[in-house]
Amino acid sequence: MKKISISLAILAAMGLGAVGNASATNNGKLVLTGTLTDISCDVGAGSGASAGNNPGEINVDLGNVSFSDIGRPAANKIETASPIQLLVNCTAGAAKYNAVKMRFVARQGSGLDNSDQTLLRTTGAADGVGIALLNASNEFMDLSGNETIDAALVRQGTDGATAELNFAAVYALNGSSAATNPGNADGFLPFVLDYE
Repeated sequence: MKKISISLAILAAMGLGAVGNASATNNGKLVLTGTLTDISCDVGAGSGASAGNNPGEINVDLGNVSFSDIGRPAANKIETASPIQLLVNCTAGAAKYNAVKMRFVARQGSGLDNSDQTLLRTTGAADGVGIALLNASNEFMDLSGNETIDAALVRQGTDGATAELNFAAVYALNGSSAATNPGNADGFLPFVLDYE
């Protein structure tokens, strides 16, 4: 599996010298790992999304939703879900790949909800709510796990390909003991595309 991300692992064990010890040393080591790939792909907004203000950002408007229209993930209340379509366009290096998998990195975004780790934590004034993702089968995804949104790569020319990633986002009650409170409920969720 090729990844389009490059990871930096700092596995340094740096000891602190004793105070006043002129000959103290600090030793450590950086272990840098990563993967380079020759596939060149862009991800753009399809239906239900729009381009953000910065490169790589994709905006999704979840709308103005009433607490009475949402429930816990187990209640499967998805009537207010916002469908999201992302368009993958590979211009080079795609000939040896058949599929793309989108995985989410919630902990590097607004985080996992404190009361329900399957949901994305929201920022803003609203309380008692998180943001859930639904896969293409309208099933709630566990954002703390390793679930992915998968799509086949469709060949375009000799070395290019395209794909459509379809899923949805919906507000969900997080089950916290705190009362629900209206207000903005925003979040951001980084993702990585892996090609196989």
